[in-house]
Parts: sequence; C-alpha cells; structure tokens
Amino acid sequence: MQTTSLRYFLAVARTGSIARASEQLNVAASAISRQIANLEAELDCVLFERRPRGMVASPAGELLARHARATLRGAEQVATEIHELRGLARGFVRIACTEGFALDLLPNAIAAFHRVHPGIRFELAVEAPATVTRLVAEGEVDLGVTFALGRPPAGAEAVVRVLYESVVAMVAVSAPDHPLAGREVLFLSDLASYPLALVTSDTTLRRVFDAACHEEGLAVEPVLTANRLAALFPFVRGSRGLAVMSALSVTTPLRHGELAAIPLRARMRLDRDIQVQTMRERRLPHACRAFVGYLTSALSAGL
Repeated sequence: MQTTSLRYFLAVARTGSIARASEQLNVAASAISRQIANLEAELDCVLFERRPRGMVASPAGELLARHARATLRGAEQVATEIHELRGLARGFVRIACTEGFALDLLPNAIAAFHRVHPGIRFELAVEAPATVTRLVAEGEVDLGVTFALGRPPAGAEAVVRVLYESVVAMVAVSAPDHPLAGREVLFLSDLASYPLALVTSDTTLRRVFDAACHEEGLAVEPVLTANRLAALFPFVRGSRGLAVMSALSVTTPLRHGELAAIPLRARMRLDRDIQVQTMRERRLPHACRAFVGYLTSALSAGL
C-alpha cells in the first residue's frame, strides 16, 4: 500500500465524503475514488459503508485507518528527522485551537516565530475544544491550544499529553470611553445595568459564567448571543455594551487602547484552564518543539 492511497483513504474517512476529501486535498475526486477502489481490490474487502449521512468506515476500514495513521506518522517522522539535519531552515507545524486563541495571541506568536525562522510553515485549524483534543489524539495536528475545564476527557487523557497548563480569568471588555472602563473591578451584579454580549452556552466560557451567575441568583439576559467571539467586538465598540471573555483574546486591541478590559469578580472562580496539548507517544518535529517555547512565553506574558 502506497502512502498516497492511505492519505486519500484517511481523508475520506475523516470527512465522510469523496467530494469533501477532494476539496480538502485539492485532488480530483476521480483520483481519490480510484485509490479507494484499488485499496479495496488489494485487500479484497469493502472499506466504506454508504449511508445517508455519508461514507462511514466499515470494520475493515477502521482497522486500516489505525494502520494508516501509524504508517503516515512513521513516514512523517523520517522526513522530519531528515529536515532537522538542516536546523530550523525548513519545517511544518500543524495546530488546532479554539477561537479565543486564534483571534490574537496565536497569530501573533506565529508572526514573531516566522520573523526569526521564515522557512517554517504553519497550518491552523479553529475548532471547538473537544474537536481540538480529538485532532491531537488522532495525530491529525502536532499541537492543540485550547481552553478546558480540567484534564482532557476520559479516553483522550491516555493518548494526549499536556505540554503547558495555566489558568486565565474572565474580564469584561468595553469601548475605551465606556462609563465602567476606569473601574478596578466589576462584580457580576454590575453587568445588569448595561447591554451584554456573550458567546453561546456550549462554550467553556459561557458554562463557567452561567454557573457563577446561578451561584449568586442572578438572571443575566444578553442582548447579543453569538457562536463566534469576533461577532461581539462590533457590538462593544458601537454601543455602551460589555462582552465577557479572556483578555488573551484581545491582547493587541487592549495594548493599542482600542478596547478596555475590567477584571470580573464573583463568589465562584471565573477562570478556565489553558492547555497546550500534543499526542502522548508522538515525537514532535524540531520546528514544533521550538515553536512551543515561543507559544508558552506568549501565553505566560498574556496572563
């Protein structure tokens, strides 16, 4: 079995569709279909079951997927070790992160690293926290950067290693001329007097915030709820509103005076874990190991 056919097979298994795999790989769908057919002929079995929701790996396909991931990781490792002979002149770092890191901190860390090591390329995927950890566990990315509530979920902890961990508190973000912008601290009850923008209830931030409000018997009704943090910023800039988030998500606007951040206090702790994750048994490429140093320094400086 050739690595190309295994790579095409895994793309179909991951996306559930030859068409989506074609878009992701930028390869003709006919070429992918042909490679799948060749694998099925070589192994004399059906690798996918066609279902209404897409193509799902058969039991034989699931077994091949485990073998394919291990084979491709081995091939990548050999290529990495060869490239490492050249130092940091070349390399490729694959990262998955939650949106709070993708808005500011992580792109800035990548830019700073690129200025010193311009031969290193990056691929960044923005996903939900559980998806970030899954991509790390399956070896689809080198690093995962995510907010979390405690350790990785059961099952993932056996294959995911946490390289860096800290906690970050929530702040109320406002326009710089907001009446509360000069306050040293805000309490949850202070938020009720102003329009509030929050992320949706399926996020770690919202779960912590809602639990703290419940503890204090507060019913908070946001004016704007969005499933993307970026959607909250125009509301804050254009109104007397407040948004609740981590200051790590807006380090550059805060530094430039475009937004203001006021610390929040509550009976419960208003913080979440930050984790930089990798696959437990994976030997990270040289470029990844070097970038982790940049990233953790940026995280520490932003806390």
